[in-house]
Amino acid sequence: MEDLERQLRDDNPWWYSPEAVERDPHLHQYDAGAVKWDPPAMMAMPVSLKDTHSLRGPRQSGKTTTVKRLIRRLIHAKEQRVLYFSFDTVRRTGAIGDVIRLSRQLHPRPEGPWCIFLDEITSVPDWEYDLKRCWDSGLTREDAIILTASSARDLRIGTERLPGRRGRGRDFLQLPMSFRDFCKVRGIGLPERTLAAEEFLTAEGRQLAAHLYGHGRELEHALGLYLRVGGFPSAVRDLTSSRSGSIDETTILVLNSVLSGDLTRMRRDPLAGIKLIQQVCRSLGSPLKWANAAEAMAVDNPTTAKEYAELLAEIFILLTVHFWDIAKQSLEPRKQRKIYILDPLYSQLPSALIPGTLPPERDGLIEDIVAIGLFRSAASTLIQASAVPTAIGYWRSRDDREIDFVIPRASEPHNPARFPIEVKGDNPTRISGARSSIKRTFKQGIVTSLSRFDWDEDVPVLPVWLLLAGLSENAYRPMALG
Repeated sequence: MEDLERQLRDDNPWWYSPEAVERDPHLHQYDAGAVKWDPPAMMAMPVSLKDTHSLRGPRQSGKTTTVKRLIRRLIHAKEQRVLYFSFDTVRRTGAIGDVIRLSRQLHPRPEGPWCIFLDEITSVPDWEYDLKRCWDSGLTREDAIILTASSARDLRIGTERLPGRRGRGRDFLQLPMSFRDFCKVRGIGLPERTLAAEEFLTAEGRQLAAHLYGHGRELEHALGLYLRVGGFPSAVRDLTSSRSGSIDETTILVLNSVLSGDLTRMRRDPLAGIKLIQQVCRSLGSPLKWANAAEAMAVDNPTTAKEYAELLAEIFILLTVHFWDIAKQSLEPRKQRKIYILDPLYSQLPSALIPGTLPPERDGLIEDIVAIGLFRSAASTLIQASAVPTAIGYWRSRDDREIDFVIPRASEPHNPARFPIEVKGDNPTRISGARSSIKRTFKQGIVTSLSRFDWDEDVPVLPVWLLLAGLSENAYRPMALG
């Protein structure tokens, strides 16, 4: 208990002096750094009394900094009872109740509702039962609670066991920076207005597209950087601070350490996980065959490879895109699926760890970041591993015509009809063929190019950097409301 008391005092110096919040190491690093980023989840997530919200996303994506910035906002608003505790090193059953009760003993003014931030909550065994006991006893019933976690599976199972104990609590997702946020951090003056993909076909969409096209030179250059660096804050800081624009080796090694630690805790082989990412990078843009993945991973069978892919989706590394059956108006889990990586930086892990590994093809990476952008904007699932109605998919006809992505319409979320996006280069013949295929089957859609901008009321051709710079992001990800 003495160690717990020491950690509480160290992590919550604002209990005794509100000005001490400025000395917090995460806030100090953020304030001193050149990278200033407001994650959409931070902007969307309220800190509201009697509600329990969750913030999820991959490790190293900046969730703790987001939480500390929310805490600073509360301290500046004269909020006195603010508790922060990280369970990274405290992993015993009952620790949550001990932390909350002890904080009320240590705080000089404990009476009244609290704002409680519990970081990496899923490190605690049976954390949901501990939190439930705190609520049932009346200890936290009036409080605002924010939970963070780096695994969708553990937190999903836990929040499903808190029926009636989350108030109006919601689930939010913080991924590494989107391409749009990367551009803003780089100083490109983008318009504040963003749109869902299908809204680009409106008059407002055409106006936004024309505005973004005016930033074409800057956006095209930023696209090349983003394909290499991705959106993890540490990698973007490396890019900003390095004269050569290179990523520090430590950044890659930390990413590998995080992946290895997560897989080890799940009793899986980290090397098999890296080899799966390697195989995904080789197949970007094409359906992944589980038999080929299993052989590359040196695991027992295709089912094991599929299980690894689902686990890596649950820790926000991979994204699964299922086949869309037009006749059934549904995603088909038994058909071959495409697998993408949720940040370009993951594509550098195999080459850093497995000698002789080639980087993925540029065309494949471009399709990958379109998949990421559409997942951020059009999907309302927390992850994509299973075939669920609100996930994005792809389509292929019997005569092998393919549309890379078909997505739910943001304006009509319950409409089973899908909106198509096809990723192409600048070849006029291929663009024309993609346009014809979309019109024949879907009537409307978007074709992305490398640099061509060709307006059409039904199927415009938009440079990929233009589309991604204007896409909206959905940080709210409903899963289990109590």
